Amino acid sequence: MSAGLATVYEELCSKIGAEKVKNDDATLVCYGYNVAVPWFYKPGLVILPESREDVVEILQLANNNKIPVTVMSAGMMPIHSLPSEGGIVIDFRNMDKILEINTGSNYATVEPGVTYADFTAALHEKGFRCHIPTAPSGTSALGIALLKPNGSLATRQLDPIVNVEVILPDGTVVHTGSAAYPGGEPYSRYTSYPDLNGLFCYALGTMGVITRATLRIYPINESRTIHLTAFDNFESAVNFVRDVTNHNLAEHNVIWNWQFYRSYDIDVPKNDSPYVPEELLDDPTSPPDDLPYNIVTTFISGYEEMTSVAVKVCAQVAKKYGGKALSMEELEKKCPGPVRAWKQFYMDYHQPKWEHNKKYGLGLVPMWIVQARHDNVIEIEKMTTKAISETGVRPVCYYVQPFDFGRAMLFRIFTFVDPDNHELMGKVMSTYKELMDVALAKYGVSAVAPPQPLNQLDNGYYDMLKRIKKALDPNNILNPARGWFPD
Repeated sequence: MSAGLATVYEELCSKIGAEKVKNDDATLVCYGYNVAVPWFYKPGLVILPESREDVVEILQLANNNKIPVTVMSAGMMPIHSLPSEGGIVIDFRNMDKILEINTGSNYATVEPGVTYADFTAALHEKGFRCHIPTAPSGTSALGIALLKPNGSLATRQLDPIVNVEVILPDGTVVHTGSAAYPGGEPYSRYTSYPDLNGLFCYALGTMGVITRATLRIYPINESRTIHLTAFDNFESAVNFVRDVTNHNLAEHNVIWNWQFYRSYDIDVPKNDSPYVPEELLDDPTSPPDDLPYNIVTTFISGYEEMTSVAVKVCAQVAKKYGGKALSMEELEKKCPGPVRAWKQFYMDYHQPKWEHNKKYGLGLVPMWIVQARHDNVIEIEKMTTKAISETGVRPVCYYVQPFDFGRAMLFRIFTFVDPDNHELMGKVMSTYKELMDVALAKYGVSAVAPPQPLNQLDNGYYDMLKRIKKALDPNNILNPARGWFPD
């Protein structure tokens, strides 16, 4: 342990309590690994704060001693939050309070350690719901909301963030939006001044440490239904989604490829034993005759009179694009897994049980994610499905959802790779890199995972962001392993 880190350890034990500061090898080694990457970086300290004041003390000491700080929430450390060798990891698992649920103004304020499982359960008791992302239920509701617009309501309501409370490296506490006023309540993102929320969204902990956030919540409507539409090709599915989204019929749309929705049947009991559907080992571009190439789930809610009309219109629109309305009962006979999952996701408002990598794939799920215009997404689907299929991995899964009334579409494709098969993993990651290069050059995408290197973006944008970074974090202690600001 360096002299500076030893000083920080002693002072933190004195100021916030020794029980919150860990430096034993067993703990440090556990935090040095990340399921998303093969590298190992052993931190010097792991700290479990319990309050805003704890975080202020941690950051002031780390900043004064120029020690890197990486933040994680709800016990999960994604690829974006890589610990620095000998640095500090702040684990927010003990800051797990739902501070307020305001059903009058439709917002809730939460700490970083609040999981989606706990958040959705608490909201459900009050007849409310929130954005549900395609992420495990044990992830941080605040953390996922900050990553980027996503979730089950992103078709219309793009961003769940209303306000944030941020601690800067020097200990300054910042509140954004309407909460920035003396005695202000966090009911509005926008005031008479610049919107600072966006500076911390998808900043991956490089601009400040967020200790609470106010998120949008929504009442659970009287009538809720899932309309399924089957398509034999991806282009028709995209055009259908664009149509129903633009006409304000859908609260949420997702296009699922057949290997993805079929993969929900992995570990679904069949003859009392787990199994992997045989067709998941086949060519992902050629589904079996009895399975649609794509299924679109369209979630509709509101008053009963409204939803019944919307369902009929969806069926009519489907015919225009060569699609076919599909009942839950009809699909359940062939694929019970996705029916179970979609009912949990849409009707119960929580993440479905997801065991894809328990019996198949052995753990690692490398993903390739971009945003693009709808016409470019059609070409991207052809390119990526073919290229990833040729690596030999199975299944090849993707889903697509519109953002902000279809102005952009998120395309996420992934597969399952044995982490011990380094040759295959290398082949997949190399393919992802080649696909990203083509997508950036040819299809005008904005990269999501991995993000495009900042120094490859518009020079003015990168220069401005560097200036902001230098003002907020002059010693570059916040998540430097991300590599965004090497200079």
